[in-house]
Amino acid sequence: MSTELLDREQLRAKVQELLDDMINPAVAGHGGIIHLVDVKDDWVHLHMGGGCQGCGSADATLRQGIETMLKEEIPQIKGIVDQTNHAEGESPFYPRPE
Repeated sequence: MSTELLDREQLRAKVQELLDDMINPAVAGHGGIIHLVDVKDDWVHLHMGGGCQGCGSADATLRQGIETMLKEEIPQIKGIVDQTNHAEGESPFYPRPE
């Protein structure tokens, strides 16, 4: 972990590396996948797919798992913006309460 600030492209590359190496292998066990949409002003925009889209535990996975991990590895990240339309999830791992 470095204290040097990354530019937008470096930040995107580092986030994608963490998604590929650490995060997606973990959520794949539930049939999920996390896509990097964009990085804007140190905010990471993500889309949750597969078993994560519409999952009742998606917010906990995003906030307590993914966001925590990304902030530990890349301290300049301000937070995560979930750009997923969870209502369109076809096969969530845990159904959302109605």
